Amino acid sequence: MLKKLSAVGLSCITILVLILSAFTISPSAKAASLEEMTNAAIACITSHEGSYGSVNPNDCGAVSIGKLQWHATRALNLLKTVCQNDPETAQATIGSDLYNEVLNSYSWETRIFTSSEASSVSALLSSSAGVAAQDALAASDVQQYIISGQNRGMTDAGALVLYADIYNFGGGIASRIASRAAGYAGSYGDVTLNDMYNAAMNDSYGSNSAFVYRTNNVYNYLVSIGYGTSSGTDSTDNTQEPTTEPTTEPSSNFSDEYAGTYYVSASSLNLRSGPGTSYSSLTMINKGEEVTVTSGNGEWAAVMYGGYEGYCAMQYLSAVPAETTTVTEETTTTTEETTTTEETTTTTEETTTEEITTTVTENTTEEETTTTVAETTTDAEETTDESSETTTVTEESTTAETTATEESTTTTSVLNKNVTLYGDINCDGKVTMEDAVLLQKYLNRSIVLGYVQLANADCVCDSKIDTVDVIVIMEHLVGNYQSLPIL
Repeated sequence: MLKKLSAVGLSCITILVLILSAFTISPSAKAASLEEMTNAAIACITSHEGSYGSVNPNDCGAVSIGKLQWHATRALNLLKTVCQNDPETAQATIGSDLYNEVLNSYSWETRIFTSSEASSVSALLSSSAGVAAQDALAASDVQQYIISGQNRGMTDAGALVLYADIYNFGGGIASRIASRAAGYAGSYGDVTLNDMYNAAMNDSYGSNSAFVYRTNNVYNYLVSIGYGTSSGTDSTDNTQEPTTEPTTEPSSNFSDEYAGTYYVSASSLNLRSGPGTSYSSLTMINKGEEVTVTSGNGEWAAVMYGGYEGYCAMQYLSAVPAETTTVTEETTTTTEETTTTEETTTTTEETTTEEITTTVTENTTEEETTTTVAETTTDAEETTDESSETTTVTEESTTAETTATEESTTTTSVLNKNVTLYGDINCDGKVTMEDAVLLQKYLNRSIVLGYVQLANADCVCDSKIDTVDVIVIMEHLVGNYQSLPIL
């Protein structure tokens, strides 16, 4: 009997401990359900997309509507659901013509709204039928985003919610970023919120300021609700462990002795609102991009970058090397050699004239003298022409040598000091189609590349960045060029 009571007492204690642990477990450690992750993702998406009654009459060639900004034909399908669920309210709100168009159309890929249509559709979307339809469709769509991430093997709640928010930008973008995050973590199953965030900041889509702003906000929100923790470091270089950084550094001891142009040496770097990791991140700066440092204290630097002003950890910044003047000196020397050749030619012409005079003196007959002078003059002209040709050949040869020397010097300078991998424009250690796309964006003046990125882009070593370099990268990717650069 005593043993039985002891066993019962032990079981009660065990149950009590489990109940208490359920109340004290931290948010970051809990296993979020699919519904919880879906609701968190919807909150993130709607905070940047819109409200129930939001209507964009012309969003890149077609209408976008609702709290998730369903676009084109997806907008049509949402309205069709609302009209079918409450035909009386729908017809009275948007009118018979638009009502019939919604029910009988199958594609709205190029459909844009007039101002009156946008106003009436907004009113319908804000009705009880419109709200109910949007809630149901949002839950269905976003849940599929998260399931897509789970099918890849991702399990971390924070990573899945951020993946779902990025998926709302585009499935291809989310897939690419998730793949990069898995590379950081070692597998999809090990991907954390921080891995997804760092992968997003290193992606080529990171040149989109709206994407960067939104991703930063979503990341900070997820950390605040317990779906992840702050990385505690400003470097996202996954090839080595970052050194310890100070938490906060006063900017009063900053000096302009550190001022100058620097480039980022880590794979990406936070630009923070203050000199310390406790300050919020304004944006991420990719490896190889240049920044202007106005002052620093050896550990933190005041930085200007792309319209932002903030602070970066100096251990991840490297000074841009000074340019060499070797090419200019060699060009000057060659010019002097060319001048010497021209002087020699002048001497030859003077000597020829003296020979003509001697010949004229030795001849006694006027006719013979005239003939001799004519013949000798012809010889002189030929000699002069030959000398001129010799001079021209010498100049061309010298010019070719000078050009070759310049090209050789430039190529060697870039190769030794700045290039990390030819063709690797995004500085991720490999050459992919992303690099060709990024370089084309630079040529279209839609983005700015850093010092190392520009060096990597010169795939034919001609000291020029143009469409030829894009073509060479693509030819390399299909196997026509085994290695880069093409010399």
